[in-house]
Amino acid sequence: MSQDSEIEPIPPVKDLASSEPSVRRSCLKKILSHLNDRAPSSPLTPTQCLQLWRGFYVALYMHDSKNAVSVQNLTAELAGTVKTMAAKDAETDDDGDAGSEGKPSWSETWAAAFWETICREWVSIDQWRLNKVLLLVRFFLRETFNVSFGYVVTDESDAKKGSKILISRQRQVVETWPLSPRERKVPDGLRLHVLDVWADELLGQFDAVHKQFESENIDAALQDVAKEFMAPVETISRNALSKGVKTRAKDAIQVFQERFPS
Repeated sequence: MSQDSEIEPIPPVKDLASSEPSVRRSCLKKILSHLNDRAPSSPLTPTQCLQLWRGFYVALYMHDSKNAVSVQNLTAELAGTVKTMAAKDAETDDDGDAGSEGKPSWSETWAAAFWETICREWVSIDQWRLNKVLLLVRFFLRETFNVSFGYVVTDESDAKKGSKILISRQRQVVETWPLSPRERKVPDGLRLHVLDVWADELLGQFDAVHKQFESENIDAALQDVAKEFMAPVETISRNALSKGVKTRAKDAIQVFQERFPS
């Protein structure tokens, strides 16, 4: 039996493009249920992640843009898959796999597919649907920061190495995609939006997690994570091709440094 035939399939995504909201909702529910129930030992392939994010993007594209609350609920639901993938990594971490140097994590593969999808679709987004995509990007970053901060406050000492690897890989994904200084597949418009919300979402999730704990050790660990996620911003502030991107990156750095002076 070939290796490809052993890969667990994913549910069909074609109904996410249906003109009927009820059909799209039913399809999305089945896919999200599948992701929740899928065995941690059967990770999604990069191709499967791209297929799913393409379907999710189409579902968001088709969603009624005039219903702001409904749009917010859908984008939050899609971004919430970040927590699903983090939970899979937490389960596989018991075997040492999630933090293994040579093995991609669920979260890493999922995030890379998300950013690749947004970069690919960016140039075709019309003015009536742009706000939905911008909101999805913001919520995706919010969830990414939240679970990354969560690693340092929930892990036992023997799992810290794996958590550091997972956080480092999330940083590498954003360095490769939305905050890549010179990757031409990444539109500057996306870079600018990501930089616009980066510091606010990072500091917001820092505060959200920090409020749950009162410990100097935890505070230091959270600051380390925050500083690691600011490293790509510092890089792009120096190396971006666009002056506008450099300026926006420096603005984000200033907001961060006002909170955490060097």
